[in-house]
Amino acid sequence: MDRGEKARQKRSLNQIGIHIILFMLAFCTLFPFYLMVNSSFKYKMQIVDNVWFMTPPFHLDNYMNALRQISPFMFNSIIVTSGIVVGVIIISVMAGYAFVRFDMPGKELLFFLIISLMMIPSFLLLLPQFVLVNKMGLLNTYAVQILPPVGALAPMAVLLARTFFSSLSVSLFEAASLDGAGEFMILLRVVIPLSMPVIATIAVIDSLAGWNNFIWPLMTASQESVKPVIIALQGIMSNSQNEQGVQLAGYVVASMPLLLFFIFATKQFVSGLSSGAIKA
Repeated sequence: MDRGEKARQKRSLNQIGIHIILFMLAFCTLFPFYLMVNSSFKYKMQIVDNVWFMTPPFHLDNYMNALRQISPFMFNSIIVTSGIVVGVIIISVMAGYAFVRFDMPGKELLFFLIISLMMIPSFLLLLPQFVLVNKMGLLNTYAVQILPPVGALAPMAVLLARTFFSSLSVSLFEAASLDGAGEFMILLRVVIPLSMPVIATIAVIDSLAGWNNFIWPLMTASQESVKPVIIALQGIMSNSQNEQGVQLAGYVVASMPLLLFFIFATKQFVSGLSSGAIKA
C-alpha cells in the first residue's frame, strides 16, 4: 500500500469520526425536543406508560388548551422581539457604517469603549436599570422591554457590522460618490443590500435573545397586557389544572414563531457566518 492510499484512508477515518461526533451532538440536541413534542400529544398516564414513543390516541386538545392560554402573550413577545431586532439593526448598521467611512478624533477609542460593554455581566446592570426605568415611569410598558435589551445587544451587533463593512471594496463607495450619491443613499442603496448576510446574522442572534429574555421582563412587566409569553409559560406550569401534555404543548407553541423565523433566515444566516460576519 503506497503512502497516498494510506493518506486517503486516514482522511476517510477522520471524516467518519467527525460525522460520528456530529451525529452524537445532533442527537443530544434534538432528542429532548423530540421528547417534548412526543409528550405534548399525550395525557398524563400515556406519558407515564410510555415516555419514549408516540402512542395513540393523540390529544390535539392539549394544543388547543395551551394556545388558548398563551396566545395573547405571543403577540406581546412578537412586538417586543421585533422592536429589539429592529432597534439593534438600525443602531449597528449606522454605527458600523460611521466607524468604517468617517475619520473622527478618538474613533478607535470610542469603538473600544462600545465593545468593552460586552465584558460587563448583564446581571450587574439589573438593579441600576430597574431604578432608572422606574423613575422614568416605564414599568409595565413595551418600551421597558425593548430599550434596555437594545442597549445590551447593540455592542456585539456593532462589532459584527463594522467587521463586515470593512471587508467591502472601497471602490463601491467611490463609484457611488462619483455618481452623486450622498452618504445616506450609499448606505441605503449600496451597503445594506450587500450586507443582508450580517443583518440576518444579527437578526437571528438578537431575536433569540429577545424572545428568551426572562429575568428583565419578570422584573418590569407584571401586567397581563404587556407580559411576554416566556413569563406566561410559568403560569401554565404552575397551574395544577394543566396536565403535563398541556404544559409541554405550550412550550412547543411558544417556540414556533422563533423556529419559523430561523427557517426563513437560515440561508442568509449561514452566508453571514461563512462570509466573515463573525470572526475570531
